[in-house]
Amino acid sequence: MDAVQEREKKEEFDASEIEYVSYGGEHHLPLIMNLVDQELSEPYSIFTYRYFVYLWPQLSFLAFHEGKCVGTVVCKMGDHRNSTFRGYIAMLVVIKTYRGRGIGNGFFFFHFGILCTVLGCVGLYM
Repeated sequence: MDAVQEREKKEEFDASEIEYVSYGGEHHLPLIMNLVDQELSEPYSIFTYRYFVYLWPQLSFLAFHEGKCVGTVVCKMGDHRNSTFRGYIAMLVVIKTYRGRGIGNGFFFFHFGILCTVLGCVGLYM
């Protein structure tokens, strides 16, 4: 197996082994930044990350598998028309070897539930 195939080899795991945790403070910020820098094409400054996680820490989550951070989602909630709110997913990342296994869907539907059901948003967009 060559190096490219080895890097893109899917991890074997059971979905119940993924632990989802809410943003817990400054110690989680480097994990989020590393995932986004590695997996997304758009670079962000430290100020962009802090904007989201400091103003809406309850809307940022990380996914771990056996202690390794394998995914993250960073969101915000804002005013919309007619005194309503809507949610915005700013960053949604799952590392390549863990993609296609439901982690991204888990993040999306979990956030949809929090933002729309619990916090009363009328929609969720990316």
